[in-house]
Amino acid sequence: MFKWPGVPSAQADLNELGDFVELTAWQRGSMSITATLQALGRLEENDYRNGVPEEEEAEGIVEAAYSELSQRREFCRTGYPFAIDQPGYTLRVSPDSQDSKSILYKYLLLATRLNMNTNRDHSGCNGTLLLEELAEEVARNYLGSRSESLVFGTASNISSFEGRVNFLCQQIGEGGGFENRGLKPPTERDGKLDVVAWKDFADHRPGKIILFGQCKTGTHYKEELAKLQPGAFRKKYMRSIPVVNPVRAFFVSEALPETNWHNMSVDAGLLFDRCRIIDFCDSVSEVALGKIKAWTQAAAQANDLPGL
Repeated sequence: MFKWPGVPSAQADLNELGDFVELTAWQRGSMSITATLQALGRLEENDYRNGVPEEEEAEGIVEAAYSELSQRREFCRTGYPFAIDQPGYTLRVSPDSQDSKSILYKYLLLATRLNMNTNRDHSGCNGTLLLEELAEEVARNYLGSRSESLVFGTASNISSFEGRVNFLCQQIGEGGGFENRGLKPPTERDGKLDVVAWKDFADHRPGKIILFGQCKTGTHYKEELAKLQPGAFRKKYMRSIPVVNPVRAFFVSEALPETNWHNMSVDAGLLFDRCRIIDFCDSVSEVALGKIKAWTQAAAQANDLPGL
């Protein structure tokens, strides 16, 4: 998987090539199909083991990547920070690239293609934990009017796992509180649970839609897709079981193409990739937006990219 700064391999997926084009357009102001082919050609000169496909095949792959970018613009609805010139397939930084949704898109792009082990902390913020804060608000927006949400994972202000479960049960009005059903104290930091959203009724009686979500930045998350199991979580850590089984969700900073979307959704549950997150981030708090903007600004400038 390619990381920035760098050039994708000849075997790169369309989402990798698309991210490379976006990052290079951000860096230079624009990026064309011809310039992309030239970049891949430089890879051929430096790496004879991988090389690149024949010119015609390479051009077809790059054109497919630009079509993928057009689809991203459509799926984001608004807030895609780039414009695509037709004909000629040139990606340019949009004049509106400083609005809040465009900034959030750039954050997710960086959180995917930077090494989030060594490039995680900027401007006093942990870039991986920021996704939990963003996902909490996106989940609430997705459920709609009168929905509520909270960060359950490591971005939460409650340090102990038991305390977080007790607070969760209190907020959703179900679950009865923490109960350790094992023979040893739990060692879980968050039980793979990062964010929770729910939609209550005026009667506050049990039985409501509840969403349990896990969040991942970067590109090494495929083995994590099915690890959050709401049924197992509530049976292990809650005194009583919510009336309606919580819906499983997975939030990932990467923009995912159609390839294998169905199978990934089967594993992950309700799948929020980069574009789906942007689609439902119309109302993000000033606090969360401020931290994400500061992180993105500092991370960009530290990695050969213009600031916001």
